[in-house]
Amino acid sequence: MKKSSLLLALCLLFASMSCSKEDKQSFANVDHDKDGGIIFEELVFVYPDTVVENFAAYDADQNGILDQPEYKTFYTDVVVDKKTPQVARLAPTPTRPSAQTPTAAVQPDITVTLEPEKAPAKSAEPQAAAKKTPATAAKAPEKQAAGSYTIQRGDNLTKIAKKHGLSVDEILRANDGLSADSIRDGQVITIPGR
Repeated sequence: MKKSSLLLALCLLFASMSCSKEDKQSFANVDHDKDGGIIFEELVFVYPDTVVENFAAYDADQNGILDQPEYKTFYTDVVVDKKTPQVARLAPTPTRPSAQTPTAAVQPDITVTLEPEKAPAKSAEPQAAAKKTPATAAKAPEKQAAGSYTIQRGDNLTKIAKKHGLSVDEILRANDGLSADSIRDGQVITIPGR
């Protein structure tokens, strides 16, 4: 009887050690999509009290992703040393001048209208012309004017920022009151121009 009690106690001890909170907070477990970087949404899943300003403070290279050394710094401060997380001061959202504010020249809003594709003119080499058009379009970097974007199911601010060639901070500055943990399907957000 003593042997089975001792064996049971050892099994329970081993089980509690293998399911420790530290394992749940390891880089590999916080990086849910296993892409080698932790985005804000992944960090908030494990540390729900974290805000964008905390994330930005530990994102030393400001690429919108915490790599292992950046996460180690965050983990050491918050979990090991039990410090209050660092807070980055994000730049304020630029405001548009009001009608009462005198300005030298007010820039007009730019509206871009896309026309439907027209059939290519018949030429001696119609297939060669068709092959060049998509390849050229794919290689050209997109210069985008300011616009809006409707959030789709499965979107997060990191995906939207990458899709438009922006940082999460740029999108947050363009949308006063927007927070990464409160976006919802169908919500329309402003995408700043480049």
